[in-house]
Amino acid sequence: MLQRVHIQILDNPMEGILYDEDHAPEIIGTNKILSDELSKEMNYFYPSVVYVEYIDLFTDGDEEFEDIKELLRMGALTTPVILINGVLKIHGGIPASVIRKEVDKLLSSGPAH
Repeated sequence: MLQRVHIQILDNPMEGILYDEDHAPEIIGTNKILSDELSKEMNYFYPSVVYVEYIDLFTDGDEEFEDIKELLRMGALTTPVILINGVLKIHGGIPASVIRKEVDKLLSSGPAH
């Protein structure tokens, strides 16, 4: 039986943005767009095995990631934060090639027990 992989992209879409009324819709969606592209790529290479989820840490009202929010406030992490099967793997970007390598490692190690 194949192992399933859950990739969570935790983001603060307003981080580091100087608000500009004319360009805000284009700027805000950057990491969301990248996560959508990553989702399509993962679905192409690993159909029905890898699930990519984008989570806005500060508007979704999710209490689940309080520890990560605290690390972000302290400056120990930068968004986006990438969790793979609940384990923090990457922060500060969405590098599809690095994420694919991590997924390959997980899938080649066999089913989780």
